[in-house]
Amino acid sequence: MAGLASINIKFLADLTGFSTNMQNANRKISKMGKNMQKVGRNLSVGLTAPIVGLGVIAVKTFADFEQQMARVKAISGATGLEFSALEKSALDLGAATRFTASQVAELQLNFSKLGFSPDEIIKVTAATLDLALATGEDLASSATVAASTLRGFGIDASEMQRVVDVMASSFSSSALDLQKFQVAMGTLAPVAKNAGVSLEEATSYLAILVDRGVDATTAGTGLRNIFLDLAGSGQTLEGAMSKIASATNKNKVAFDLFGKRGATVAAIMADNSLEAKGLEGSFLNSAGAAERMADIMDNTLEGAMLRMKSAIEGASISLGRELAPFIKVAAEKLAKLAQGFKALSPETKKFIVVVAAIVAVIGPLLI
Repeated sequence: MAGLASINIKFLADLTGFSTNMQNANRKISKMGKNMQKVGRNLSVGLTAPIVGLGVIAVKTFADFEQQMARVKAISGATGLEFSALEKSALDLGAATRFTASQVAELQLNFSKLGFSPDEIIKVTAATLDLALATGEDLASSATVAASTLRGFGIDASEMQRVVDVMASSFSSSALDLQKFQVAMGTLAPVAKNAGVSLEEATSYLAILVDRGVDATTAGTGLRNIFLDLAGSGQTLEGAMSKIASATNKNKVAFDLFGKRGATVAAIMADNSLEAKGLEGSFLNSAGAAERMADIMDNTLEGAMLRMKSAIEGASISLGRELAPFIKVAAEKLAKLAQGFKALSPETKKFIVVVAAIVAVIGPLLI
């Protein structure tokens, strides 16, 4: 009996020890489980959520850019290779400048609406970005004025840099700005071209007139009328200006030559012919003016921040392009599911809603 009691006591002791060890193990497992839950939450908040958010942003950025380029393709009529070149240009300029790829795509769209071919758009885009940055004007206005000036003087698209250099140089050396230039050149450019007057010469006279208080509309109209009158009289511009400048009564001679509508402008031009020649010479040698001014404007903290923004958008477009096929497949499947749900009977729809509600509640209840 003593032996049996000893065995019972030992068994109970071992059982108690086993129970204690199991409880300790259970507590450790429970603690480990809580730690794992904590790690999971931290990973979800600190890693998974940002990655998912980045993916969403990238896909949205790419989708917006893709849609903008689709509009460019539709309006410009670009073929496969032409469109690829346009897209590459937008991405390259977006990565290298403060203007994003989406903004460049919008500029391409503006040029498409102005009748530029895909090849011409590629030739004029970089120069227009320089003009916008150098002058502080928006891309749409810069594109409109530069394009109308190019077309008005019959200049090839490959010479857009020349056009924007003359514009930037004149804006920095006279009272001309983009708005005044647009108003005056809209009237003057086609007539000046037919009269054999270059962009540089016409701009020099505009600068002289605006600097002396003549408003842009009067300056452009007055110069246009002078060129038209000269074409009818057979005189040269130099001859007419010399005749006015050497006259005792300049106003009378200017009036006799060009009437009321051109006399004031002609008299100012005649008095400042040498200065106009000097300006014309500086405009002829203005190559790189827009780019130099743009570089100065871009060498700031704001410029650095905007270039960073453009670079980030470029990276987002690249990532979004890789994710897009998967998102597109998922979206198409969801669309089919939605269409299928719509076609179900009202009873079936109610049953699905009830089941979904129960499933939604199970998770929180289990936690």
